[in-house]
Amino acid sequence: MAWMVRAESPPAGVVRRLRPSELPLFRDHLMRLDGESRRDRFNGVACDAFIKDYAARSFAQGATVVGYVEGGRVLGAAELHERPDLDPPTAEIAFSVEKPLQHRGLGSQLFQRLIAHARALGYTRLRVTTHPHNEAMRALARKFNARLSFEAGETVGLIELDAAPLRDADLFAFLPPLEADGMPAR
Repeated sequence: MAWMVRAESPPAGVVRRLRPSELPLFRDHLMRLDGESRRDRFNGVACDAFIKDYAARSFAQGATVVGYVEGGRVLGAAELHERPDLDPPTAEIAFSVEKPLQHRGLGSQLFQRLIAHARALGYTRLRVTTHPHNEAMRALARKFNARLSFEAGETVGLIELDAAPLRDADLFAFLPPLEADGMPAR
């Protein structure tokens, strides 16, 4: 018996930094995560009240949130939270992708954009924590050269960023694509 593999088209949305006014879109994305995806994102059970407070706190505390936006909805997010208590300049990172879009390369796109933002902000180290059974996050972290270790029941990944100055091409990663007339694409 032959198995058919369904080829899925690449996601059609855009990966970009979310504006402060888009907090409700970020919150709604986190609220739509299924139980397993919530456990993976928050390293345990997270109730609705916690998620609503978390989203508001993230924006209020100045976290950088990069989202995958399609059809006016955030369907995936990567977060960069400053850790001023750690030296050298370190940020904690976190990722979430809604179930229908998982395992389609979106995590890698979000990770790449988040690393560019981290470098632009002068971070030299990124830290990611996950529960030991979140194989997808561990694989994604390894893909971006994280050194993984096991601490206090969690998998901890550290990514050392080079201090190379940004090139003009790196800065363009933050800009929206342009139409033929030079105006931002919508």
